[in-house]
Parts: sequence; C-alpha cells; structure tokens
Amino acid sequence: MRTAVLMTVVMAAFLLAGGAVLAEERTLETVGTSTLSRQDAVQQAQRAAVEQGVGVFIQSETEVKNFQLKKDQIFSRTQGYITRFSVIKDEKVGQAYHVKIRATVSMDRIKDDLIAMQILLESLERPKLMVLVTEEYKNIDSLGMGVASAEMASLLLSRGFELVDQAQMKEINAQAETRQALAGDVNAAQSLGLHFDSQYVVVGKAVVQDAGEAYPGSGMRSIQASLQARIIQTQTGMVLGSAVKTGVAAHISPLTGGTLALKQAVEKMVDGYLVDTVAHSFQNFLNNGAPIKLHISGVASFRIYKQVAAHIETVERVVSSKKEGWNKVGGLLLLDLRFQGSSEELAEILDGRKIGNRSLEVVDLAPERVDCRLR
Repeated sequence: MRTAVLMTVVMAAFLLAGGAVLAEERTLETVGTSTLSRQDAVQQAQRAAVEQGVGVFIQSETEVKNFQLKKDQIFSRTQGYITRFSVIKDEKVGQAYHVKIRATVSMDRIKDDLIAMQILLESLERPKLMVLVTEEYKNIDSLGMGVASAEMASLLLSRGFELVDQAQMKEINAQAETRQALAGDVNAAQSLGLHFDSQYVVVGKAVVQDAGEAYPGSGMRSIQASLQARIIQTQTGMVLGSAVKTGVAAHISPLTGGTLALKQAVEKMVDGYLVDTVAHSFQNFLNNGAPIKLHISGVASFRIYKQVAAHIETVERVVSSKKEGWNKVGGLLLLDLRFQGSSEELAEILDGRKIGNRSLEVVDLAPERVDCRLR
C-alpha cells in the first residue's frame, strides 16, 4: 500500500459474498439541494443515494489523495446504479430546491462495473498475484496446454491485477518449492511469494474428464471440468480459504470441449471467489493493519526495553504492538506489529526517529519484517 492509500469507497462493492454486509440492492432515503432547478436537486439526491449505498462501507476516514475526481467517475454513472426511486418530499425555500427521495441502488451493477474495479486497484498499490495451477486430463489428450493457468492469468489481468511476469514464472516453475506448493505445502507457497514479491499465491488443480456422449447418436462428447483453488497471503502465510468451481461443455472434439469447460470454471473462480477474497483481505489489512515483525537491536537494558516498546506503540499507523521477547545479552527486542501500510513505509517512519536521547536506524527490511538498530 502506498502512504497516501488506505482504501476507497468501492472496496465494499466487492464483498458481496459476505451476504450479511451487502444485499443485491439497497433502498435509501436521501436529500438533494440545488439552487439551479428541482431536477438538479433530484439528481443530487440520486447521487447521494449512490454515495451512501457504496460509501457507507468506507472503513477508514482517510481517503486517497485527489480521490474526489475518481469518485466522480463512479457517481457520474448514478442513473445506471439506481433501479427505481420516488420523490417523498419536495419543497422550495427561498432560492433553493429541497427534494427527498427513496431510491433503490443496485449493488450488483456497482460490483460488475469495471470502472469501479479499476479505481479500486489503481488506488491501492496493485496487489501482485502468483498463479500456480496444475491440470489433469482424464481420457483426453491434452498436449500439456496449461489452459487453466493462462485463462486465469488473462482474466486477472483484465480485472486490473498485477501478476508475476512470464519470465519469472519460468524460473518459478523450475523451483522445487513450486512442486511442494502444488502438493499442498503452504510454507513453500509463502516462500515463493515472498521471494518473487507477490502478495498472494493462488494454488490450484484442474481436472478435466470426458463424461461420455452428450446426446445419444450425436457424436458430441460431454466434457466436465473441476477447478479447486486456494489463496495464500504471503505476508502472513495465512490460507484465506478455498473454493471449487465447475464447468461443462458439449463438443465433437473432447479437447475443445475440455478447453471450453475449463474456461467456464476459471471464470467462475476468478469472479466468484478470487476477486472478492483478495478485496476482503485488503479490507482486513485496512481495518486491522498488516502484520510486520519489528526487530530492534542495541536494546541494552530492561529500562530501555520498556521505553522503546512503549514508544513504538505511539508510532503513527501502528494499530497494535505485541512484545514477542527481549534478550539482554543480545540486546534484541522483538515486536509483532499491526501496521496500516507496507514494511517500507514503516521503515521510512522509523529511520532516524528519536527515542529519548537515542535514535533508530533501519538496517534491513523485507515485505514482512523491518530490522532496526538503536543508536
């Protein structure tokens, strides 16, 4: 995440899978005021309905710098999001028109709006994903096409995500850790993600099989595809969940039918699971901070240890600080932080920071860790 970026109003639009948080539609009462005309007041009320329907889910008071212009891109499409409305109060006071409306906002339309998706991803430091998917074909000659990986990468790119580039993927596919990750080793998947600067690793397996003749005497084959995938958040090593999606196609060519069925399963996986899960993960990091290990050397006494630990708790954007340990002999203090930002941003805040008559010097950092020396 960039320093100026915590979250945008559109984040919640991608959390519909939560059900209890968002319904397909929201009915709201809003007020519009205008000195131009009654119709302009109605439009302002409609805009307010859309803004409430989406913006009510902002989890932080801090928005992206100059995000107002980007919000306008969403709210300029007000008519496309409001499915129906009625005026419930209409009055003119002096030169101002005041209109109150009851409007129903389609959350599905917002979710499906690629403009909103692009704003989300552009407003965050684009999360980088690594896709590792194996394929198994039963009774079908596959020629090792790698359809699932290619299709998933294509869809994620079209949704605005950043992927580990192809040159790196060739190196990754040759790693022993990749085979371990595909076999279910979460630590191996996390290690790969950290090494190749990927915030999320998608590990999956696709199975495509010929289920027999689709229609008696037609010569068409019924091809079924099943795709299982899970997401590992590399900074924490946490498995964010897993899902299974399926696809089916009938075709005279089993290989073509398999490709079509597999593409169906991949599209369901991307739009019905991956996008929402990654968005929810960012939302969690926004609310609770990202976990970062802070190692501070040169903490030579218990008194200094208490002073430093207490000071770190006051650092801006540190949500929580848990003491993992301190060793007087080595002078090493270990803290487990929740920080609203990246390790590099934390390093920028800490480097040169005064604590009493001493100061911190950053000596090393990684996506999940910052090492400092107390001087």
